Amino acid sequence: MKIVDVPLGNRSALIPLLEESFEGWYLRHSKRMLAEIDVIRAAEVDELPVGLVMLKTLYGVAGYVYYIAVAPDFRRRKVGAKLLEHSLKYFSGIGVREIYASIEEDNVESAGLFQSKGFRKTSYGEVSKTHGRLRALNMYRKMLVVPGEILLRLQLDGV
Repeated sequence: MKIVDVPLGNRSALIPLLEESFEGWYLRHSKRMLAEIDVIRAAEVDELPVGLVMLKTLYGVAGYVYYIAVAPDFRRRKVGAKLLEHSLKYFSGIGVREIYASIEEDNVESAGLFQSKGFRKTSYGEVSKTHGRLRALNMYRKMLVVPGEILLRLQLDGV
C-alpha cells in the first residue's frame, strides 16, 4: 500500500469510497469537500484507491482532518491508521503545532483510531484559550463541528 497525493482533476475516482463510508449530510459534505479542499491523500493498493484522507490547515498553525474513508474490504487492515500517520507527518512538516478532528459521539472505531495516535477530547473553551474567542469561533466554523460530534485535539511535540 502506498499513500499518494490526489490532484483536483483526479478526485472523481474517490467518490465510491465516500459513498461506501458516509450517508446523508456527511456524504453530501464529503463530496463537496472533494472538489474544494486543498489536500487529499489516498491509500492505494495496485494503483486502486482503498482509502482517503482530507486535510486542511487553519491559520497556518492548526491542522484539521476532515474525513478519513476506507473501503469496506480494507477496514481493520490499518489503512485508516496509515492515512492518519501520514497526515500527522504532513502537518508536522509544514509547521503545524496542533491537529484537530471531529467524530460522531457513537463512532467507536474512529474514536479508537484517533486516541491511538494521541488525540484527546477538547472543547470550544479550550480552543478559545489557545487561539482567542473570535479565532476559535472561526476555526469551529471552518471545521464544521456539528451537534452530536466530539472535537479531538493532538498537540504536536515542541509546543
